[in-house]
Amino acid sequence: MREIPFDLSDKDILERLKNVPAFDNLPESHIRAVMKAASVCRYEAGETLINQGDCDNRVFFLIFGKLSILVADKQVGQLQRLGDVFGEMGIIDGSPRSATIKADRASLVISLDDTAIGSLGETSKIFVQAVMYRVFAEVLAIRLREANQKITSLQNELDKLKK
Repeated sequence: MREIPFDLSDKDILERLKNVPAFDNLPESHIRAVMKAASVCRYEAGETLINQGDCDNRVFFLIFGKLSILVADKQVGQLQRLGDVFGEMGIIDGSPRSATIKADRASLVISLDDTAIGSLGETSKIFVQAVMYRVFAEVLAIRLREANQKITSLQNELDKLKK
């Protein structure tokens, strides 16, 4: 993994960020404020981004690449869309990582560190936290909706098997 501070003059990544659902409604000046607490991380195929059970205070946004989500070494999902978010649960409640994330191919992510957010000026810090919590709420609502659909589907299958 190669990690570098986010370069606010990097037009390519800024343009990509404007298309990330979490940031697409924000003016560029607000995106720049959020990115002051960010790093750009490049991972090669096979590298681990997050280990299940570890604790840290970073949230990630996928810029490009393909990542596998593993729980107890079993693949349970993939991330491959621009703006896919992961690592947010640890920021919200401080709990250990619930899954391992591995790069399936070369990938680029933006990493936001909660400590770095805390070191911003008070106005910027409050703004960035508000943006992040809005993003977290949207992501968690989508995941809850998907989990509810899966539970309903599994319950229907179970009901059929009982008959």
